[in-house]
Amino acid sequence: MRGRIFCMSISTDRSTLSRLNQEIAALRSKEAGEVKKAADAQKKINSALDSARRTTSPSLAKNYLSTAERETRNLQKAQENQSRYSSQAAAKSKTVADLQGKISKEEERERKKAEIAEEKRRRDEQSNRAAEARRRRVADEETARAAQAMQQRITELEEQVAAQLEAKAAATSPFRLVPPEGEVEAFDVFISHASEDKQDFVDDLAKKAREAGLRVWYDRFALTWGDSIRQKIDAGLAGSYFGIVVLSPSFFAKNWTQYELDGLLEKALSGTGRLLPIWHKLSKDEVAKHAPSMVGRLALNTSFLSAEEIVAELKILRDRYRENESSVPEGTTGG
Repeated sequence: MRGRIFCMSISTDRSTLSRLNQEIAALRSKEAGEVKKAADAQKKINSALDSARRTTSPSLAKNYLSTAERETRNLQKAQENQSRYSSQAAAKSKTVADLQGKISKEEERERKKAEIAEEKRRRDEQSNRAAEARRRRVADEETARAAQAMQQRITELEEQVAAQLEAKAAATSPFRLVPPEGEVEAFDVFISHASEDKQDFVDDLAKKAREAGLRVWYDRFALTWGDSIRQKIDAGLAGSYFGIVVLSPSFFAKNWTQYELDGLLEKALSGTGRLLPIWHKLSKDEVAKHAPSMVGRLALNTSFLSAEEIVAELKILRDRYRENESSVPEGTTGG
């Protein structure tokens, strides 16, 4: 509000200044006109007096003197008007000077106010940038701490899983398997799964397991045209050290997968096999609903581990079992 009053005041002063300068110009013009009138009157006076001195006629001399008197009055009037216009112009010029001084002071105050406002805006902007930089730095530090804590937790979980797997492997009696008919040696792992899970997980798991040097019984690798599916599955189950079962909603909806799971459970219970559950798109409650006996078994979860990480854990177990197997006297089996 104060700024608006100031703007209105300086605008009014400038308008007044412009009006006064116009009035002064008009007065100076009138003053110049009176100077010309005075000069003309003086010229006429001089001419009349000169004519009166030269004439020999008393009547003409009287007329010349009368003209001189009249022009003298005109001269006096012109000089009075000139003096009045000059005084008025001088008074207005003083007002103009005072007003110009006032406007200059007001403009200087406004300039200083603008400089102060600009300096404040600059300081505020710097302060805001500094605050934003501090906020981002704190946020980055918190994010880094959270990421570090998460990585530490993941590392701890991986170590726990590895330790539990190794502990279970060490606590399990070694055993030897008879290779399936037509095979030189037993399979490292039999993969039981639902066909619906092949594309998004199981195919990749089987491929990476083979690439890691594991012998894998997998239907895509083991079954050929005309084979008896049940016989092949039975042979694969009987001739594999480990049985991976990929538990998923699709798995529990299949009859063949239930048959394979029963076989793997029987081998695990008899001590001639090792059941390794993997939970795929499955919660603990769903496992408890469809296979209560599987809830208590340590399982790997595809929500937290990739196929490569699961294969790495499987290799640890496979190598552990081979070490145990090599230390068992020929002709003995684990019970």
